[in-house]
Amino acid sequence: MSTTDSTVVAVTGEVPAASLGAVLPHEHLLSDFAPPDDTPESWALAGRVRPTAASRLRLYRVPLTMDLLGEVGMGAVNRDDLLLGDADLAVAEAAAFREAGGGTLVDLTTDALGRDPAGLRRLAEATGLTVVMGCGWHHPARVEGLAGRDAGSLAAELVRDLTEGVHGVRAGIIGELGALDPGVPAERAVLAAAARASAATGAAVSLARHDDPGVQQRVLDLLAEEGADLTRVAVGHCDALSPRPDELEPLLERGVFVQFDQLGRLPTALSVADDQDVAAAVLELARRGHAGRLLLSHDVRAKSQLLAYGGGGYTFVLRQFVPYLRMLGAGDELIETLTVHNPSRLLTLRTEEAGS
Repeated sequence: MSTTDSTVVAVTGEVPAASLGAVLPHEHLLSDFAPPDDTPESWALAGRVRPTAASRLRLYRVPLTMDLLGEVGMGAVNRDDLLLGDADLAVAEAAAFREAGGGTLVDLTTDALGRDPAGLRRLAEATGLTVVMGCGWHHPARVEGLAGRDAGSLAAELVRDLTEGVHGVRAGIIGELGALDPGVPAERAVLAAAARASAATGAAVSLARHDDPGVQQRVLDLLAEEGADLTRVAVGHCDALSPRPDELEPLLERGVFVQFDQLGRLPTALSVADDQDVAAAVLELARRGHAGRLLLSHDVRAKSQLLAYGGGGYTFVLRQFVPYLRMLGAGDELIETLTVHNPSRLLTLRTEEAGS
């Protein structure tokens, strides 16, 4: 299958990269972030703790309502909050993004987190938005049997998702991969598979930043060794480092995209950074010459983040964060670089023959 440098794979088919408009490169439109089977064991495998205290368990089990948003905002877990499964609500929230001037949403939901290829295609058709679907495995612990598979078989599955599709719907990006450690065999296999599939298809890789800078560098080393072009890699969850932009330089030196994808969250006592820190970091990194390697998104993954529940939804970046950047002195060229050109370059296929 021949491709060009101006093609992006969306859930409705290939589209010109120039048609994407403003892009959110890391979101979830239809997903389920509760661990599989919803058991204490599955929560432990995912590195989280299922509520057990009577009061917390009650809050966990009931439907999310407006009167619970305060507790959820302070960290209480609600099962219904973790489920984005209402197709009509997803369409309404995505349509609000289009009304705000948006053009493309990238859904990085993996199969184990409730990926719905057919649902994403229906949403794209209903809203007129370009929707790009991810593929892969957020973390091997969430997928039964994944730990026993080798990188070759995993890469072949990714290539199928990217070239043939899932029930006819093709993925256009690999990820989101979690904060994986190449020192763990199952996690190393997932990273190697992603790199091989990226090299074979031209699809980019989106992954979460590891808290340990040394491990993060080893992740990038492995991706490069396995054939990935690091300029086709987005490292997400960089918001926490925004108060210290110098700590982002080692990533930028490797050529990856630095992605700030926690925008629009209300700060709490546990927050280590907020949207103002990210704005300051964006302007400082742009001043240093890194404007072309920065990405902005929300990583919406819960009902409490949606407009219908009082959150910023998928509109916060365009309706609030961009105007704030302008107030701080950002010009039209920088805004277009951040919201249009950079994510377009990330999503554009970069190989002469996909699937070769």
